[in-house]
Amino acid sequence: MKLRTRAAVALTVALLAAASLAVLAPAGPAVAFSSGGLFLDIQAEAPAHLVAGGASVDVPLEITCGGVRGTVDVYVTVTQRVGKGIASGFGYDDFGCSGGGQDVTVRVRADSAGKAFMRGNAVVDAEIFGCGTRVCGSETDSETVRLRR
Repeated sequence: MKLRTRAAVALTVALLAAASLAVLAPAGPAVAFSSGGLFLDIQAEAPAHLVAGGASVDVPLEITCGGVRGTVDVYVTVTQRVGKGIASGFGYDDFGCSGGGQDVTVRVRADSAGKAFMRGNAVVDAEIFGCGTRVCGSETDSETVRLRR
């Protein structure tokens, strides 16, 4: 009976320690998509550069892709508070894959019904999508990025 009690206490302590570690440990970075030989990752970089007085923003990205058949599609959205309103826009491009990390730039045009982008912080949401021989996948990143001239 005494041995069972000790085992139960040890198990309870181990479970509590594991649970507290899971709750208190900081979250790690997003895991890149990898399946069936296909590997995709995207990271928004800073700073992004204003173009044509804020009509567009050139957003630098680092993409990594391997096992891709053809090209990958990259979608980028920029959202920024401007005064009492919001400036936002969308951009798209496709890229060939080198198998390693590569720096690319996607131009995001401000929504014509909204405001122009300005210097300051903005939220950049980026997604990469591609297909291998038997599987397709995507990966996303969301960062606060400084917009500069």
